[in-house]
Amino acid sequence: MELIVFTNNGQTYHFNDVIDCRPTTTGFSFDYTGKATGVTRSAVFNNTSTAGYALAQTK
Repeated sequence: MELIVFTNNGQTYHFNDVIDCRPTTTGFSFDYTGKATGVTRSAVFNNTSTAGYALAQTK
């Protein structure tokens, strides 16, 4: 899955190979594999700093 996160300050973050995207009590979290490093990490975004996000199925 591909995920793009838009922040309130105008930044855009693009994540590939996203798995387990889930809501939290204050926002959302997910696991992804870094394109440059190949390392799998977890990320958490807070709703107060996130303007929105877009998900796309890539496979």
